Amino acid sequence: MGKTPKKKTGKNTLLIFNIFFTLFILFSFLMDSMLSKGWWMRAMENKWEDFRIYMPFYAKAFLTTQPGDYTFGIGAKYNKPADPRISIAAVDGYTVKKYGYPFKRRLYAELIRKLEGLGVRAIGFDVLFFDKDREDPASDGVFVSAVKKAGNVSALVAMDTDGINYPIPGLGEASKYISYPNVDYTLESNGQVRRVYLFDPEISYDSLKINKRCKDECKGINLPLLAAATYAIYNKMPLRDMELVYGRSPVYINFRYPVDRNFHPGWPQSERKGADGKELSGSAVYRYVSVADILENRLAPEEKTALKDGIILVGSTALGAYDHYPSVFFPTWPGVEVHANVIDNLLNRDFLRSVNRWWVVLLCLLLMWMPFFMAKVSIKISTFVAAGTLALMMVLNFLFFFHLYNLPYLTPALSLIVPFLFMTVYKAIVEGREKKWIKSTFGQYLSPKVVEIITKDPSRLSLGGEKRDMTVFFLDIAGFTTMSEKMTPEQLTKMLNNYLSGLTDVILKHDGVVDKYIGDCIMAFWNAPLDQKEHQKLACLAAVDCMDEINRLNKDLTEFDVKPSARIGLNSGPMVVGNMGSRTRLSYTVMGDSVNLASRLEGANKYFHSKIMVSEYTYDAAKDFIEARQLGQIRVVGKAIPVKVYEPLAHKGKLSAGGKKLLEAYNEGFAAFYKGAYDKAGADAQDGPSRFYLELSEKYSAAVPGGWDGTFNLTSK
Repeated sequence: MGKTPKKKTGKNTLLIFNIFFTLFILFSFLMDSMLSKGWWMRAMENKWEDFRIYMPFYAKAFLTTQPGDYTFGIGAKYNKPADPRISIAAVDGYTVKKYGYPFKRRLYAELIRKLEGLGVRAIGFDVLFFDKDREDPASDGVFVSAVKKAGNVSALVAMDTDGINYPIPGLGEASKYISYPNVDYTLESNGQVRRVYLFDPEISYDSLKINKRCKDECKGINLPLLAAATYAIYNKMPLRDMELVYGRSPVYINFRYPVDRNFHPGWPQSERKGADGKELSGSAVYRYVSVADILENRLAPEEKTALKDGIILVGSTALGAYDHYPSVFFPTWPGVEVHANVIDNLLNRDFLRSVNRWWVVLLCLLLMWMPFFMAKVSIKISTFVAAGTLALMMVLNFLFFFHLYNLPYLTPALSLIVPFLFMTVYKAIVEGREKKWIKSTFGQYLSPKVVEIITKDPSRLSLGGEKRDMTVFFLDIAGFTTMSEKMTPEQLTKMLNNYLSGLTDVILKHDGVVDKYIGDCIMAFWNAPLDQKEHQKLACLAAVDCMDEINRLNKDLTEFDVKPSARIGLNSGPMVVGNMGSRTRLSYTVMGDSVNLASRLEGANKYFHSKIMVSEYTYDAAKDFIEARQLGQIRVVGKAIPVKVYEPLAHKGKLSAGGKKLLEAYNEGFAAFYKGAYDKAGADAQDGPSRFYLELSEKYSAAVPGGWDGTFNLTSK
């Protein structure tokens, strides 16, 4: 075998990659915290949050023939429709067309009176009243009076680069609360609004340079958001108490899903049709009530029901006359809907809660190091573990979401996927190179089955010197020198290749390792590089089958006049196995006294005229699987301790009738010989070992050698 390539576990490479990726993730968390609009992490998690909302919708459309539904399946546990108590009084296109733009303040006053009459409990104006009405100055007073009389209106101040912009004189004092509409603090990188401050983190209520109607109630608090102020009016909850509950950190909006709604439902049906003849309708989250319909008392019964004891936000939805943001559901979304959704969450106490960032960091760190510690397991197992972890995380993510916890998913998932993919690709390259080397190196002298096992799990291959209990096998084709004299070199080579090929196939069939060919001799071993608990059995069965193969080849290869025989020696015991040789050429082989004994046993067959000789160390472990006979006890050259030797004849239970008769006669004669009854030690003289003992019995019947202890001392190898 060629020189073994240096094994690279890839541990250092994976370690370096994981350290750099860990630093990158930590840096990303830091950047995500520092940047108000977030970095790539928040943008990615926003996509996940949208997927969570939309998943039931698309699942129903995919699994059924019915249109999508946000509450399909598990969507019913977390997707909610808009609270019917919330409506939007829209200065829509119809209102602007009929009453002009900008909308007159006397009309706003009339709107307030109409809403009072309809029983509205809280009115939030998402409209800025900064400049006096130059065309109709009196209308400002009419509007302020209406606000003061209603007592349930929240008006706005706004912040820009020049500071705070205040409403027209008297409006601040007339309004129940002053609030701000801006959501710029928490805009995402794509312009969406997903978080809001219920109270401005920088501006206190006390700092406003106008008289405030709420006085002591608002003392010491920060300026509330329009949604917070309107909810406080509706719920009669002091702003101070609300600030204590929600603090000064942003809250995460739990978005309501849109539904199809008819426009102007109070109109006669004939008037509700558009130019295409279809009824005017559209998709919206909250109920839009046209300001013109309110002023003209053209409301449908369901609209009046919704307005009574409800909340209404007044805002412009006419094209080009409102601030808009991209939303989860629509490319553009009137800003007033943001406030409506926040009020909805306040009413139902279901804002989403974020998980402590450091727990997420810890989770990401654990996940990104998981592939590193799985580097030693197979790609199949690591893939199963990684996929199972991602699936479990997704299930937990939805379970948390059911309980209003907005747990990140894609960031932790990426923390696992990226190192896992790196590890997988790296291992695939390294293992591919390793498997190619294994096949090219071991494929020449290991069975395909064993090579496949090692290829699938290279960790089972132990290279380098190690001491193992093994069985070694020597087979020599008898009379090779005589044959070589009777055949041409070409004939001899062809015959030898045929016999060695057939015998090698038998050894590989029994999962043996063909170590080397030494002329006409085959050396093989078992129990390396893979563990084989029954290596003695496998070697003995291979030896028996090799003799059958010799007989088959002698019968089938009619082109050769010479019919060779073979001798086999087997021994089991401790040996050193591994890559041995010089610096430039190595061979995977075995060494040791147990190997030398097997070689001596192969030659000892000539002494007994036997075909296979196995030591007692091999026979004792294999005797339940073979039919065998004892040959005797020998002491080979260079060994002081004698060893009992046996000859396997066939697989257990596969001995022929003639073979059984021969074995029975042999065993009787063998027992008689060792009892000293040499005259009774008879057997078939055609059988080699029987003939050996017959000849020895005749000799010993005349005189037993002095000091003979039943051990045959062999004087040659």
